[in-house]
Parts: sequence; C-alpha cells; structure tokens
Amino acid sequence: MKDNGFKIGSIVAFLAITIYYLWPTVVNTLEQNYIEDLPEAERAEYVEENTQRLQELRQNSLSLGLDLQGGMHVTLEVGTAQFLKELAGDNIDTTLTNVIDEAKSLAQENNTDFINEMVQLFEQRYPDGRLSRYYRSDTENITRRSSNEEIRSYLEQQRTSAVDRAMEIIRSRVDRYGVTEPAIFKQGNNRVVVELPGVSNKQRIRDLLKGTARLEFRLVGQPDQISNAKDRVVNYYDQVASDTTDAVEQGAASNPLLEVLNPRGRNPYSFGYSTGRDTARVNELLQRSEVQELIPRNIELMWGASPFTETEQGQELFELIGVRSEIELTGDVISEASVNFDQATNQPRVSMNMNAEGARRWARITGANIGKPIAIVLDGYVYSYPNVETKIANGRSSISGLESVQEAEDLVNILLSGALPAPLEIVEERTVGATLGEDSIQAGFYSTLIGLVIVAIFMIVYYRTGGAIADLALILNIIFILGILAAFKATLTLPGIAGIVLTIGMAVDANVLIFDRIREEQRAGKTIRAAIEGGYSNAMSAIMDANITTFFVGIILYSFGVGPIKGFAVTLMAGIVASLFSAIVITRVIVDYLTRDKSAEISFG
Repeated sequence: MKDNGFKIGSIVAFLAITIYYLWPTVVNTLEQNYIEDLPEAERAEYVEENTQRLQELRQNSLSLGLDLQGGMHVTLEVGTAQFLKELAGDNIDTTLTNVIDEAKSLAQENNTDFINEMVQLFEQRYPDGRLSRYYRSDTENITRRSSNEEIRSYLEQQRTSAVDRAMEIIRSRVDRYGVTEPAIFKQGNNRVVVELPGVSNKQRIRDLLKGTARLEFRLVGQPDQISNAKDRVVNYYDQVASDTTDAVEQGAASNPLLEVLNPRGRNPYSFGYSTGRDTARVNELLQRSEVQELIPRNIELMWGASPFTETEQGQELFELIGVRSEIELTGDVISEASVNFDQATNQPRVSMNMNAEGARRWARITGANIGKPIAIVLDGYVYSYPNVETKIANGRSSISGLESVQEAEDLVNILLSGALPAPLEIVEERTVGATLGEDSIQAGFYSTLIGLVIVAIFMIVYYRTGGAIADLALILNIIFILGILAAFKATLTLPGIAGIVLTIGMAVDANVLIFDRIREEQRAGKTIRAAIEGGYSNAMSAIMDANITTFFVGIILYSFGVGPIKGFAVTLMAGIVASLFSAIVITRVIVDYLTRDKSAEISFG
C-alpha cells in the first residue's frame, strides 16, 4: 500500500492525458452526426460558418486509415527505362536504346531488377563495350574510364534519387490537394505507394499523381503593372459588394476579395498574401472572366510554394506573386544541382550547372535583367525569385537566401526533377468506397465488442472478483490504446483493429499469470495479503519477458513493414504499453484497496 499514492497519481495522469487527446475525436464525431442530421441548406451554412473550427477538430482527431474511411490506394512505378534514356542525354544511340528496351521486357518477364538485366545484356552483346560511353557525371566521378560495375552502382543511385524526388513532388501535390493524413512510401526500388483517405475525385487524383513536374524560369512583372492591376481588381469587388448591398441596409458591404486576401505585399512584385486555407477562395475570385480582363495578359499570378511567415494564431501565410506569362527557360537545361555554403556568411545555397544551350540562353537572360528578380516556378508555384546581381555567362548560378540546409536540399530535388524527368505510371489502383469503410468500422467494432465480452465473461466465471477487476482494467486498456494512437498522430486501420482485438487477449494474459500465482500462494497457506504480494512479484518476470519480446517484434514489423503491417505494428506496441500499465498498476491498486483491511477477503476463483 505504501506505493499506491504514486500509482494512483500515475493512473489519474494517464487517464487525463488520454481524455485530452481523445476529446477532439469525440467532439468531431458528435459534430459530424449533428451536421448529417441538418437539412441541406442549413448544413452548408453551418459548415461555412464553422470551417476553421471543424478543420481543427479533424486535424486533432484520431485519424482513420484508407480501409476505414474510404479513398484511393495508388501504386506508381517510375519509368526506369525512359529515365535511363534521358540520363544518357546526347550520348544515347540505337545500341543503348535497343538494350534498354529488351532489358525492360526481360525484367518484366522474369520479375528481376531492370538495371541488372540491362548491364548483363549489354555485356553479353558487347563483351568489350563500356557503359561509360553513355553515362558521365563529374559530381559522382563517373568518367570514360569507369567500369561497368561502377556505372551499375551509379545508375542504381540515380534511380533511388529519382524515386525520392518523385515522392517529394507527390507529397507536395497531395498536401496542396488537402488530403488529411495521406500515406506515401516507397515500395521496392522503383515504386511509390500513395494512400489517400477520404478522396472522391478519382480522375483528378490520377492527373495529380501522374503529371510531370515542370520547372520554369520566368521574369517577374513590372511593379506598376502589378500595383495597377491590384487596384482595379479591388475596386471591382468594391463595386460588386456595393451593388449587392440591400438599399435598406446601413453601412458599407465588405469586399469579398479583401476578406481572404491582404493586398499589402512584402515587395512591389507581390499581389498580396493569404492564409493557406483561403488560397482556394482567392483563386476562385481571381478566375472570374471579368477579373481576368483587369489583369494584364503578360502577367500571371502564382502562389509561393512555402509560407513566408505565420500569424499569432499559427496560420501559415502564402504570398501571391505577379510573374510574366512568357517562360524564359525550363528545367530541361539543368544538368547538375547541389547544396553548398556561402564562404562569407556560411549560409546554405543551391548551385546549378546548365548545359551548353542553357548556358547561352541564361547569359542572355541574366545580362538583360541585372537588378531584377527571376522567379523559379515548379508546377505553378513560385519557390523563390532572387535578384540578378550580374550577367552569368558560364551556365553556373546559385540561389541564396535559403533558411536552412533542408530547404536547400528540397530545392535541389525540385531542380533535379526538372533535369532528370522520370515518368510515373499507375500500375495498381484500388478505390475503397465510403460505404465499404463504414462496413469495415462496424465489423471491426463488433469483433472488438464480441471479443471483449467473451473474454470478460470467461474472466468473471473463472477468477470471480479478480476477473471483474481484470475486466475493468481491460476496458481502460482499450481507451488508453486509442489515446496513445491519437497522441502520436497514428492512423487507425483495419489491421490496427485486429491489433486491438489481439491486445484484448494479451491484456488479460498478465492477469491470468498473476491470479494463478496468487491461488498457488493461497494453497500454500499464506494470508490473502501475502498471497497477493507473492503473486504479483513472482509473476512479474514472466510478464515482462513475454511483453518485451512481443514489443520488439512490433518494432521489427514497423521498421520493415509497409501499409497495413505498419498499422498493425503501431497498435500492437501501443496495446502492449497500455496492457502492462493496466495489469501491473491498475489491477494492483484495486486489489490493494479491496484488501486494505486484514480481515477482507477477495476471490480469485
């Protein structure tokens, strides 16, 4: 009894933390049920008035996986054959093309690695031939003298890098699409698996994932053009607001554009800024035909790719930038890009090398625009627009003003994805409907409930009062598992529910060991208090051994598994932690309380 104060405090703290992290899920569930019961007109109005609050609730709620919520599962494959052709550049000929095409067929037929097949086929056909004739890289020290084995390693490295860049681009696009808790991970050496819970527009997702990233260099618009266009658009919506105001109403109507866009830009090239959740509304207002006529034809408005700051409430702010419609240069001309550091400031920067044609055009562009910014645009978003300080004649340039090494590395990935195009093809696609997701949730709930009831009845019948105590701890154990998942932003999947059901059996396993040891101690003639003390202490080693080894298995499954296996592993590990706490701490506190008087008796069957 002497340690029970600490144990009770631990139970209260654990329960309070669990309630704290699960409360948004409870509130969100109640809100969704309330919204579904509203008439359609009132529902739309309620959602619009409470958009921010509902979004925050969804973000903080326990996330449901694709199999429970419905959505899309897409597997994309990087076109390695086309990628290697592009990587060879101007050195490619019919010999390499034929080898690549045949190796692609062999790899598909034999289910083998494409690069290994290509190198082996090339060596079989041309025993004295060198692949270094086609592939060179100064940064990777791949020269004319490089062996075929070195070329193989280089190509495998480039393929891995291409897949990583593809994942980065996909993640950026999916984040912009607004999917909650997407799962994006690598499968094998050339595939990317994307799970998008809650999406319904399948064709849009296909286009979003398969679209080739396009890197562009554009000049920014003239400051007076941007300023005048901004004034005209704001005045237009002032007039719209005035025209729609009822004659009997007092006061001025609010400008719908200024409600979602602040026109005070950070510099003359900015059209304004907005919060991330309002960018879609701004786009909608600016896409109207009447508004497009007020914007010069040689100007396009594009959002910055990254937020430039946050509000006091934690909302990210994105800048709307006016760039020229004419594309000066594309990413096809970039041959290499890398991260280095400014020797004077030690700040990270990105260095780029262009091919001969790109260097010539870059010299002309930079020479004609000294002192003006050039925007670097990928997929319609501006990643930076640095000022040109001097004419660049050798095709080399650098981008400075980056906040961190990670930002510089991300920008390198963006630049290289334009230089080394790797087409993506959808090789597998599964759609889980919302109804099927609801059926899965219902089936999972019933399986958990039935398993809980059966175990609870068995424990009460076999262990009497001790069994009832174990059942109470078991219920708290399930609540703790959900709280742990919510706290760590984990996603509950159908295999995760299977993990919870498995944990139900494992949770009472510890109590079975403890109660049986207590019964043995009682048969040896010990008092109830002594038997309880001996039962808990003697069973502890077996309980810890079993749970720790299982926890290690969960770590291995999480480290090497993908998709559903990871979901199962996360729930399994959370269940082990919760079940140990429930069996060792909660049941012990209850048992000690019931036997606080020496004359008290408690039945363990």
